[in-house]
Amino acid sequence: MLTKINKYIVFFIIFFISSSLLSEDLLKTKEDYRLAISEIIQILNKNHFKKNIEITHKKVIDNFLRNLDKEKIIFTSSEFNSNSSSFKDIYNLNEIFNIYENYHQRSLLLISHQQDIVNLIGSSKELNTTEFINRSREEEERFNSLEDIKNYHALLIKNEFINILLSNDNFENSKSKLLKRLKNRIKSLKRIKSDDIFSLYINSITSLYDPHTNYLSPKSQEDFEINMSLSLEGIGAILSTEDGITKIVRLIPGGPADKSGLLKVNDKIVGVASLPENDIEDVRDWRIDEVVRLIRGPKNTKVRLEVIPNSSPDDILGRVIEITRGLVKLEDQAAKKKNVEIYKPNKSYNIGVIDLPAFYMDFDAFSRNQFNYKSSSKDVRNLLRELKEEQVDGVILDLRGNSGGSLYEAYSLAKLFIGKGSIVQVMESNGSIQPLGHTRGIQNYDGPVMILVDKLSASASEILAGAFQDYKRGLIVGSNTFGKGTVQRLENLSYGQLKFTEQKFYRVSGKSTQNLGVIPDINLPYVFDSKEVGEMALENSLPYDDISSLEYEPFNSTSNIEMIQSFSKKRVSDSNLNEYIKDQKIQNKNELDKKLIPVNYLVRKSEKKAQEEKRLFIENRFRVSVGLKPYLNFQEFLDADPEELNEFSEKMVLEEAARILIDQINFNKPKRLSSSDFR
Repeated sequence: MLTKINKYIVFFIIFFISSSLLSEDLLKTKEDYRLAISEIIQILNKNHFKKNIEITHKKVIDNFLRNLDKEKIIFTSSEFNSNSSSFKDIYNLNEIFNIYENYHQRSLLLISHQQDIVNLIGSSKELNTTEFINRSREEEERFNSLEDIKNYHALLIKNEFINILLSNDNFENSKSKLLKRLKNRIKSLKRIKSDDIFSLYINSITSLYDPHTNYLSPKSQEDFEINMSLSLEGIGAILSTEDGITKIVRLIPGGPADKSGLLKVNDKIVGVASLPENDIEDVRDWRIDEVVRLIRGPKNTKVRLEVIPNSSPDDILGRVIEITRGLVKLEDQAAKKKNVEIYKPNKSYNIGVIDLPAFYMDFDAFSRNQFNYKSSSKDVRNLLRELKEEQVDGVILDLRGNSGGSLYEAYSLAKLFIGKGSIVQVMESNGSIQPLGHTRGIQNYDGPVMILVDKLSASASEILAGAFQDYKRGLIVGSNTFGKGTVQRLENLSYGQLKFTEQKFYRVSGKSTQNLGVIPDINLPYVFDSKEVGEMALENSLPYDDISSLEYEPFNSTSNIEMIQSFSKKRVSDSNLNEYIKDQKIQNKNELDKKLIPVNYLVRKSEKKAQEEKRLFIENRFRVSVGLKPYLNFQEFLDADPEELNEFSEKMVLEEAARILIDQINFNKPKRLSSSDFR
């Protein structure tokens, strides 16, 4: 089962398109493209899970233009719209290359225009305009004339100048940095070959099927493999790019970035120093492979990154972090246990916690029939044995951040807690359904158990959580999970590779994990949850649906949920961490709700100061409330190691999860119901 690659799979292409097309002989290449198109259409029509997709010229051209110019700041309303397009045949690439060539020339013209404007700005006073730009123009109409576009680009570059100046506070240095960025954009525009344009075009077709169906050209495939190697040797992160900015797609469990706590999903990397003594190099508008190569390095060496947190509305609240590179080994992702002690007036409780960051399996050792091959289910079974010897009162299986892995491991793990029975149903693209599970088996652990999830719990995690919920084996606590209920297959083409969706998961109850994810029995606002993350946030994601339920025998260990929920809600509402999270969300929303940004240095400087004061107030109010030392100023907050606060928050998450499990213990004793009990 392939792990997810989100909607930014075209990250090698979208912003960094350039043209040396005029100097290339495209005749042979176009034949390669036409053959690849034929293969792709044949594979998708026959094997993709979603059938009867209407591929019209309007949909393809609209998608292609959106990928090229989603902010609608390159082409006017009368240029290259799908209604006037002559595009009729998906094998005819002439119009696609023509659109791109115009995009390329227009982009160079506008960058040159911005360079002229920056060169004419003599002081920060000239950045105090009375005009505004949109935070996003995706939903706006296109400009009617090139002159309108050039005027807007003038405002955009002034706004970018303001952003740099607010972080730098040195006019000449900021001006030099901005001019260097513009030169980088020109270089990037001159690097892309015909393969990149073809990939963008094909992905304008494949994305109409679903967000996990993607084409990789030979070069994109190589870049992707480089990125994946970074996940195993480097900082342990999967990167993408959007609008010229490198973003964190996923942190590899047990990797340096994950262990540091300094990076989060969707954080932006805008600067890199490959060695601590080097200056931070601005990597905006760089190709993803170039950024990856700068971040990579020998293990035990340090890399500095300039990071803009996902929660920040713009570039002015970034900070520089340092991470020690390392190798991500299988044992780094291994399940680990800890204990949480909860003291009540009449009794103390010992709750075991098993942290499972991935559903891993040493396939190489398994294929060689080695008895002692490493796997998540074997490790969890051993940890359960140890916890039973410690006489724990219950077990929490922590799947937060677990993005999946081996399907075999998912139902092997379920067997440890459920015993016999089906765990998941898999539907093929032809409509056939195959249940997966065990017709016989015993529970390795029959005591009270809970699964803890968050928005990054995906795929195999959702299969396991869904099975627990359907069998009523234990409570699911946290937030809605990611919602990836599909399986992809990678197939080689005559030119490149195609990844496409061929299967869909369904729970034993017939419910799908697709799109909606697994909805927790009890919501815990402490865990990671974001509307920007998840299957629902991806365009053209396959919908939720359901099928017939299997026959299965549930337990009776998750009754009285409403009462347990009310107890938790009362505890959470009284907690300082809950107030802190709510304050942060309100502040982020207030900043992001401002749809218009003033292109005025003095106004923005005042706004920045107010934002910093508010964020510092929120941080310090929480820190003081829990006995931590407050920050003296905003810079101290930016420079602070988050480990102290992360440890405190983690302690509160696990303690509340343990209290919920204790309530469950006091209300329910797990027992499998017979068929007569639930008729």
